[in-house]
Amino acid sequence: MGRQIHFVVDPQGWCCMGLIIFVWLYNTIIIPKVILFPHYEEGHISVLAILCYYFCSLFCIASLLKASVADPGKLPENPKIPITEREYWELCNKCNMMRPKRSHHCSRCGHCVRRMDHHCPWINNCVGEDNHWLFLQLCFYTQILSSYTLILDFCHYYYFLPLKKENWDTTSIEKMSNCCEDISRPRKPWQQTFSEVFGTHWKILWFIPFRQRQPLRVPYHFANHV
Repeated sequence: MGRQIHFVVDPQGWCCMGLIIFVWLYNTIIIPKVILFPHYEEGHISVLAILCYYFCSLFCIASLLKASVADPGKLPENPKIPITEREYWELCNKCNMMRPKRSHHCSRCGHCVRRMDHHCPWINNCVGEDNHWLFLQLCFYTQILSSYTLILDFCHYYYFLPLKKENWDTTSIEKMSNCCEDISRPRKPWQQTFSEVFGTHWKILWFIPFRQRQPLRVPYHFANHV
């Protein structure tokens, strides 16, 4: 029904879609590089976790692109109204065209849409009778991908074993001066490192800005190098 490709000329919608695609690209590139592949190489996760992440990412961007270019149910200029259905049609007071009841005129798109739900700037398109299912798919896969990413982030910091190839105890100056190899101190757990940075062992207080930091007593074998 209607056109197969529907393109809306709206700079605001382009900006919203560009932001969504940027976030999707960032997560699709950074999350596997920082979390999935390193933990897979060290045997903490299976290849199935990587495949599931890319599967969710692929379906998320596919539903976004399809929902953005699909015809939401735009009415033709001269619709043919069956005689038996004329009582279910009405005149639009904005575009002066006949439309089925439950249709609405979108001021941003400039035309009436059958069973229009709303105009979504994030897909730069109306959500109507013909693409409502695609919009629901987008919401579903976005929720799945976001939840999966949050779970991976949580496991990376609280559940997975620390990565052996990275040294989280070095400072930025040490990294820039390439003196990491000269540091022979034992490797601290990440919880100890963050506790020293935030000045408390209570993890919930790491997120509270309304307090004063108190330096922690560092064990000697961790503090004998500056």
